[in-house]
Amino acid sequence: MKRELAAEASHEARALRTAHLIRAAVLVVIGVAIAFTAPLHSQFEFNIWVLGVGFVLIGAATLLEYSAARGTNESWWIAARAVVAFAAAGSLIAVTDTTTLALIVAIWALLTALITTMRLVRKTQPPRVALPSLLLSVALAAATLMTSSDPIAVIGFFGAYAIVRGVFLAIAALDTREASAPVSVVTQETN
Repeated sequence: MKRELAAEASHEARALRTAHLIRAAVLVVIGVAIAFTAPLHSQFEFNIWVLGVGFVLIGAATLLEYSAARGTNESWWIAARAVVAFAAAGSLIAVTDTTTLALIVAIWALLTALITTMRLVRKTQPPRVALPSLLLSVALAAATLMTSSDPIAVIGFFGAYAIVRGVFLAIAALDTREASAPVSVVTQETN
């Protein structure tokens, strides 16, 4: 019985790690795509399109993470993060100026930071994962609000956030310290 529970926990941990790695890859790809399309960022419509696709991809990768964590005490926080990403993508339809674009990115980043804070406070996400996400999200919100009149800066900060956040998420996903601990220790730390 114990062995079956341990095998099931190991399988769930691998599925969640895979989902984190996919989300990390999506973030890095978004950031790299933004970096390599830099000459096109002077076209405002292109920035809206890139951000929209980025938010949809982030939402989809987050839904994949939700499916891997379904049934845990953190799954609805993950679903909330996906909803926020899809809402940000949908709200880009109404964007007509750079300030609104920056506001949408900042609101998305702040809501992501709020969700991360709640997961950190409730101890459903380890600090090694939550703190970089929280700090990067707050920094993205502040940077986009400070440069809200410059669409190239807004998209550039979003791209930088995506790359750095993707790298931190990949590092956390590849860290096997928690995965190699006994099941009872993992359960105590994450509950």
